Amino acid sequence: MPAPVSARFAAAQAPPPDEAWRQIGTSHFVVTYPEGLESLAQRAAARAERAYALLSERFARAPNAPIQLLLTDHADFSNGFATPFPFNRITIFARPPIDGGSLAYFDDWLELVITHELVHTFHFEMAGRLGKAIRAVWGRLPAGWPVFPSAAAPTWMTEGLATYFESGLTDAGRVKGTWQEMIERTAALEGALGPVDQVSGDSPVWPAGHRPYVYGARYLERMARLHGEESMGEFARAVAGLWIPFRLNAAARDAFGESVSDSWNAWRDETTHRYEAMAASLAEAAPVTVGEVVDGPARGVRQAVVSPDGRSLAFARSDGVDKAQLRVALPDGSASRLLARINGPGGSLSWGPRGALFFQQLDFEGRYRLPSDLYRAGPDGVVERLTRGRRLSHPDASPDGRRVVAVQEGGGTSALVVLELATGDATPLVPPAPDQHWAYPRWSPDGRHVAAVRWRRPAMMDVVVLTADGAVAAEVTRDRAVDTTPFWSHDGRFLLWSSDRTGVPNIFATRFPLDDDAGPDASGPAASGAPALRQVTNVLGGASHPTTDPSGQWLYFSSYHADGWSIERIPYDPSAWFSPQPISPRFAAAADAPAPTAAPPPSNTPPPVDASPSRDYRAAQTLRPHYWTPLATRAEQGTDQAGVRRDVIRPAFGMRTGGSDLVGRHAYSAAARLSLDGKFSGRFRWAYMGFGNPDLSLSLSQTRDASSRTFPVQISDSATAEYFLLERERRADLSVSFVRRRYRSSTALVLNGGVAREHVTLQDLDGAAGPALSNPPPRATYADAGATLSFSNAQRRAFSFSREDGVSAFVRGRVRRETGLDGERRAVAGLDRSYSEALGEASAYKAVGWPGFANHVLALRVSGAAAFGPGANQFHYDVGGAEGRAEELSGLALFGGSPLLFPLRGYPENFRSGRIAWTASAEYRFPLLLVDRGLGSFPLFVDRVHGSVFFDAGNAWGPILGQRGYDNPRAATLASVGAELSAILLPFYAGRLALRAGVGLPLRVLSSPVFHLRLGNAF
Repeated sequence: MPAPVSARFAAAQAPPPDEAWRQIGTSHFVVTYPEGLESLAQRAAARAERAYALLSERFARAPNAPIQLLLTDHADFSNGFATPFPFNRITIFARPPIDGGSLAYFDDWLELVITHELVHTFHFEMAGRLGKAIRAVWGRLPAGWPVFPSAAAPTWMTEGLATYFESGLTDAGRVKGTWQEMIERTAALEGALGPVDQVSGDSPVWPAGHRPYVYGARYLERMARLHGEESMGEFARAVAGLWIPFRLNAAARDAFGESVSDSWNAWRDETTHRYEAMAASLAEAAPVTVGEVVDGPARGVRQAVVSPDGRSLAFARSDGVDKAQLRVALPDGSASRLLARINGPGGSLSWGPRGALFFQQLDFEGRYRLPSDLYRAGPDGVVERLTRGRRLSHPDASPDGRRVVAVQEGGGTSALVVLELATGDATPLVPPAPDQHWAYPRWSPDGRHVAAVRWRRPAMMDVVVLTADGAVAAEVTRDRAVDTTPFWSHDGRFLLWSSDRTGVPNIFATRFPLDDDAGPDASGPAASGAPALRQVTNVLGGASHPTTDPSGQWLYFSSYHADGWSIERIPYDPSAWFSPQPISPRFAAAADAPAPTAAPPPSNTPPPVDASPSRDYRAAQTLRPHYWTPLATRAEQGTDQAGVRRDVIRPAFGMRTGGSDLVGRHAYSAAARLSLDGKFSGRFRWAYMGFGNPDLSLSLSQTRDASSRTFPVQISDSATAEYFLLERERRADLSVSFVRRRYRSSTALVLNGGVAREHVTLQDLDGAAGPALSNPPPRATYADAGATLSFSNAQRRAFSFSREDGVSAFVRGRVRRETGLDGERRAVAGLDRSYSEALGEASAYKAVGWPGFANHVLALRVSGAAAFGPGANQFHYDVGGAEGRAEELSGLALFGGSPLLFPLRGYPENFRSGRIAWTASAEYRFPLLLVDRGLGSFPLFVDRVHGSVFFDAGNAWGPILGQRGYDNPRAATLASVGAELSAILLPFYAGRLALRAGVGLPLRVLSSPVFHLRLGNAF
């Protein structure tokens, strides 16, 4: 993906399967897009073919099969991602990143993001001989090394290569821009430029998920400069061809003649020396701006705005520890208090009448779509939603408080609209245009003008001033620099904004009405018609989001440091502003160019491509199986009366496959096994998500099971023989699931029903079939139905090691009835296996802001269930054991534990059983160490370590029938105490693992401690 995306957006990554999708085809791509976006899809196809040709020439051999390119417009954030399995596919979000940040320097958003993701596709396709042989036999298995070894490389390599080529193959991109340079420069100057083992990990420590993009691309850019661009492909091929995986130093020696470890350290040293010299030069040119810190570092750039009466300062905060929130403080930042919780920071803040704050945030509309809408927070913290599904952002209230100017997203571009607060009507201020995007509109104090950021091709992100009817009154800037976040001074005499025109983002200003004489302040020749500029700040990191207070005493801005963005302030003093420093060479040519009369096409615009006529989306072309996995199960054994272990069901072999179509309308999985004695078992599941809500699922299965011990069976009046009991079950199940999704919560209802047919037979010690059963009957049929209702609003933040602040719960009811029974067997224990049950679980979490790198957490969990009816025997529920989840690295679930409904640490699994069961757990979880380091060149990264102490209790009993073999009276409640130590790891550059080691000390029945090693939190 081109930018790291918050985990909060994970649910919005899937495109809506109920969209009216269309398709066009080119030589190397099938482009799928929502109905109505054909022109955007044609442009995407042209950008993709151009990037395909360039990458084939300058990077690697092209993939053979057509590449699926999905263009979606269901969420109001900018992103893209690629995956090589089960087929090569790229997903692109149409919304351009006009609001600044890491992606802001682009000639054409589709060109940038498609080029980036196509690099991944080319890169992931690489494999060594072993991987190619496996793919030839088993297909495109969803696995890392050796099947897709490049997908198992560290992210600094995969994302670094993609970011390097996104810039190398276009006229813009992150390596050519200043945002990555700002991260790199500030880290070097503040001693935070880490070693390669740190960048190879995954940590919330800032710059967090940006690390691989920034440092990987900057390091590889140096290696390409020293060894030639062809070394990028050589390095990628060397890593993919390793017979022993993860030996990056050996691969680098083949490609560069030096190891990654040595060359990375050389890059760090060179970078540090270069920026130290640059900092000295900047300090000589003008005094370095040192602001008064108003609010400490946060994970995103943010804006602080002073209320019209000058008494309050409002700002957003998201520090990765606490919830994202709006806060209100005194103008100096003191006495800060929570005003309202929000769905992540971003956008603009604006004061309205009667102390109201206008802001934007994302929230789900339906199950898949995530639009941005406008909200208003009152002085009491009550939040009112102003729009729903209107895709509005960057609100600013007019001076009279009656209207809000905002950006309206959609269709891969944006427009400016004015929203009447009294009626909710929106009037276009500037209509949408394909090659023109807008951001950060701001009313002038007199309400006669609107300053805004306008993007035009190629990479012209400038500040313009509009009249109240949307006409362009003035172009404040006209260059390839990223000019953003304009703000009017309190008296309307000056317009301030952030610009990276010198190579370092700083605050600039100009008078309004624009002073276009060529005085000593001017940034260019008088003939250019550009306004006279003044530079306001001279920071070494970066400065953005300027605002002033109503009295004209203070200038607030967001200042970048190695640990994130702080809100700072300096005196508002126009007399101290100075002539701008020289424009960066990367922007100089465009700055001197004459003003365009219309949005020009980029210099590298590819010619139109020949594409097939548009057609309805076809799911079948991506739904077919693309891989199969061999399956093998060991023999299932049982014990005879003499204690001898015997094979009851012989070893079985088979295969498994699965898949889904490109947009996720259909999904299926299938597995089949055949034992050496000819017994078949298998399962098929199909799901349909094309309705959007609900989802449908159908599954068919045949399973086999055997008793663990033999049973004596009377075969004549005077003789008995030992037999194993074999059971074959055939099932058909249908389920319907409804989901109500919100940004911070999710509610689901699942209704299911099914039919099962059971056939029980006898097998002797030699594996031959035994006599037919008469009692119980060998065949039985069951019908069951159930419903599950679940809810969760528990939260996780960047530094969280546990769920925080919320609840998670579910309740389930199920009825199972054995059909075809005669009256004598109905409702008789042991003869009628019908039952009904009710069960549920609830967990609650509370974050506590005690000392440490993350919140401490108090957690409580309660589970309970009861089953009724003749089929609810003493083994219906099991209590005991430590809960976990199976590891996924090997694909074999070798360790890690499994989910348990009734865990009870300190006791073995299945320690106590019954038809009534409950458990309860109370935990105190606390942070211990923020490691944020790897183990040299070994592929293991240690992120964080935390601990917990717990108290568990539980019990199970019933039925109490007074019948031998069925009586299970209630015994004393079990209880235990214990402690756990957990580490969040990144092994083999794969996904995170939370490895948990613990000990439980039983307080009743048992006395010896029970140790456990699991993955994931207990709950």
